Amino acid sequence: MEIIFSTIAFVVLFSILVAVHELGHLIIARCTGTSVEIFSIGYGPAIYERLDKHGTKWRFSLIPLGGYIKMLGDSDITSVKEHIPNGVSEEDMQKMSIHRKKPWQKILVSVGGPLANLLFAIIVIFSLAMIKGIPIYTNAVNVVSEDSLAYISGIRNGDKIVKANDKPIETFNEIRDAIKQNIGKKISIELQTGDLTKNIDIKMYNDEKTPISSLGVTPSKTTYKKTTPKEALLNSFVTTYVIAFENVKAIMQVICGKRSTQDMAGVISIFKIASSSAESGLFSFIWMLATLSIILGAGNLLPIPVLDGGAIFISMIEWIIGRPINKKLIDVIFFIGLVIVSALMLIGIWSDLSKIKFFKTILSMVNM
Repeated sequence: MEIIFSTIAFVVLFSILVAVHELGHLIIARCTGTSVEIFSIGYGPAIYERLDKHGTKWRFSLIPLGGYIKMLGDSDITSVKEHIPNGVSEEDMQKMSIHRKKPWQKILVSVGGPLANLLFAIIVIFSLAMIKGIPIYTNAVNVVSEDSLAYISGIRNGDKIVKANDKPIETFNEIRDAIKQNIGKKISIELQTGDLTKNIDIKMYNDEKTPISSLGVTPSKTTYKKTTPKEALLNSFVTTYVIAFENVKAIMQVICGKRSTQDMAGVISIFKIASSSAESGLFSFIWMLATLSIILGAGNLLPIPVLDGGAIFISMIEWIIGRPINKKLIDVIFFIGLVIVSALMLIGIWSDLSKIKFFKTILSMVNM
């Protein structure tokens, strides 16, 4: 039953994120006069489909891992090449095909998805703050797993980090800041377990001297401060910005080799996060939904072909040079982007697998 519950939580969370993202693309596409043929949650054969008055097929597809919109003129769901459907006139293509739109209109359509994710997160965080208050995380921590740097260093669930390099710590945000300032260095922590205190030194790097950016702890205790609408709105914007900035920064550091690939999270980690947040209650699940929506929105703005940021970058170049980029060059650029994104996904999955005891045992046997 537990695996069924976890799977349902993962599918629901992922489907909501994708629906918000693709809805952002669809709304802006329609605003620019672009015809949207299909809006799909999932891939593969449709298990439910409805045609609306705008000629868009709304469908739920068999494989609920992602989703897409297909606009008029798209040869496939990647929206890279143009295809003129049977029965569609050249005049209609000029008016309604995404491939015939001006570069600035293409940019707006590409921005629509990530923007929808970020606005969705802002609305959710604002609403949660108005209902329950702004969360204040104490210096008490829980350990993510027995494989985490925190657990290996002697930190246990419920322990309080009261000092970092002799600087007093009162909130989890201060813990996060202390870790961030000491990536790749040694950090001295004063730990309180019940009535006992002890000092531990933690190396924020591995045996190869590669910097480690995560201690592997989460807040153990949370209090909520009642707030005004103005404070809640400001908090929602600040929280969204901080999460977006830190995650984009982390991805770029991994790509540039300045951060360990072990910090990457793949689909297995997202599955675990969806499950644990759902088990913790509706509030926790909705908060995690907002967090992942920010990560999805911000990550998609990276200027990597295949992602929305790559499409924005290409449209900007076409706008500057005043003509479309050669189709063969687009194919090459798209292929490079596909390789980069696939590599990042595989790194995430490998990072997830390497943290599972069974695979760690296999790897240790191979490396003997």
